[in-house]
Amino acid sequence: MKYEMRDPRTITASPWNANVVSHENEEKLRASIERNGFFKPILIRLLDGGGGPIAHECIGGWHRNEQAIELGMDEVPCINLGVISDEKAKEISLADNARYGIDDTLKLSELLSELNAGDLEAVLPWSQRDISAITASLSVDIDDLDIDQPTLDEDEDDGEDETPAPKLAKTHQTMRFRNGLNDAARISDLIKKTMSEQGFTKEDDLTNAGDALAFLLLKDDNDAAV
Repeated sequence: MKYEMRDPRTITASPWNANVVSHENEEKLRASIERNGFFKPILIRLLDGGGGPIAHECIGGWHRNEQAIELGMDEVPCINLGVISDEKAKEISLADNARYGIDDTLKLSELLSELNAGDLEAVLPWSQRDISAITASLSVDIDDLDIDQPTLDEDEDDGEDETPAPKLAKTHQTMRFRNGLNDAARISDLIKKTMSEQGFTKEDDLTNAGDALAFLLLKDDNDAAV
């Protein structure tokens, strides 16, 4: 294994790469490289050319390599694993594309709230709606908290007969789901289209998106409320 700089045009794609990136996220990946540089090397291995030139095959980071070519970069940082078997290359490729951890919602919300959401939308595979939904966990609906109202002892009663204001009925509930990135992009586009076609534009973004999702899921249900 060694670190080296290589012309991205000399690197070939592996025939079994299962990772797919949408056009929108390709543009965000390119913007991220322009903004933050090439901070994650391409993983490559050596292939015996059968008497011909030795090929350098990408087993991790092919989409970054493609965007480097689009940006006209002459070289990219690479980790060369040398000659390894197909089985080992496939295993490493899967591990490179996998994400082992999950985000702590509160910590992620705090992190995003400290950064410029508009800038993040341009370089991360999230929409503004996704970022808004994540950072919404920083706010707390007091109606959701099970807190007893304070009571006065008899000798503390001020004698005034005050009727407490009626508690407003709760009309909405925030729901969160976790989807694969490809599905999330398609779902987001479908929700946006439904919001426009059905006129779900009068409330805040989260409510409008929720009404559109409810419409899509319940439109064939006779009991649908939307």
